[in-house]
Amino acid sequence: MRLPRGTRASWRSVHKRTLFTRPGISPQRMLLRRLYIVFALCVLAFTILYLDRDGLRDSTKSPGEGMGFADLIYFTMVTVATVGYGDIVPVTARARLTDALLIMPIRVMIWFIFLGTAYQLVVQRIVEEYRMKRLQRNLRQHILVCGYGLSGSIAVRELLESGTDPRSIIVIDREQAALESATSLGVTGLLGDPSREDILQQAQVAQAHAVIVAVTDDPTAILVTLSVRSFAPKVKIVVRIQEHVFQRQLRQAGADVIVSSTKIGGLLLADAVESRYLVPFVSDMLSSRGRVTLVERKALPQEVGRMTNAVDGAIIIGLARGAEVMQFYEDPHCPIEAGDTLVMIKSTREERGSRESGE
Repeated sequence: MRLPRGTRASWRSVHKRTLFTRPGISPQRMLLRRLYIVFALCVLAFTILYLDRDGLRDSTKSPGEGMGFADLIYFTMVTVATVGYGDIVPVTARARLTDALLIMPIRVMIWFIFLGTAYQLVVQRIVEEYRMKRLQRNLRQHILVCGYGLSGSIAVRELLESGTDPRSIIVIDREQAALESATSLGVTGLLGDPSREDILQQAQVAQAHAVIVAVTDDPTAILVTLSVRSFAPKVKIVVRIQEHVFQRQLRQAGADVIVSSTKIGGLLLADAVESRYLVPFVSDMLSSRGRVTLVERKALPQEVGRMTNAVDGAIIIGLARGAEVMQFYEDPHCPIEAGDTLVMIKSTREERGSRESGE
């Protein structure tokens, strides 16, 4: 999913895409709550009409006959529903102003509630199901990010900065506010628990290129890893943990790469005591926006046959050949063979210059 450095372009936010698969409250509670609001608005309209009942006339009654309780309830309902049979009408200037200034806003609010409920319970579900099916048809080799807290958001931004297509990133989180922040970057969001089987199936986890587990606590990370591995035996799982003691459980759960944020942060803090440039250099090297970057890739055809210390524009610090991993602070330099995986430190200055000149 990482594009070659030479083809990367500066990332810009695209049109927001949001896909929430679960409402914040149950449809039954939402409908009941809105019915209470409609009832309260109808009672308010009835109270207003009752106080101004002398300005109303009923064409079916004799002149001078007053409006009864049933008549006012009837007129309230037909007024709110905008039916308007014309049998009861306001005849005084005060009654007409009351209808225009007080009853009309109530009528509009009730219709907004009806239309909004119909959209949310019917139209939105149909649109969401259509978008979900279309999304699932196109999901192949995507990156699934479980949890959009501090670590998850940094990971998503780094993927975007390194050239990953925002449409190939799916974020799962329990908080709608987190997903709104994620989708503003152009990625797709799924609202729900990332350890739930139905959510993982909707996200097509079995077709994913990799899964990043960046939930807030380590036991949940173990549960999410187990759930992902049960559906996707071959997908690469990268897990962020806080406590180093959970590494064994995560390995058993099926994690491929474990990143201990607490341990890495502690090591950098300790190194910074006696050094001034080490921590900025490491941070610069790990970021795609830095002046140097740490790259892992397959050996290029023009590099095959060269010695590991003779590759132009890069310092090779590791080479993986099959099950053997050579690290050149311990092992001697050797010729590069086809199929080798190289780990190198590479400058980004020339590539940025070439991109700018190409533009």
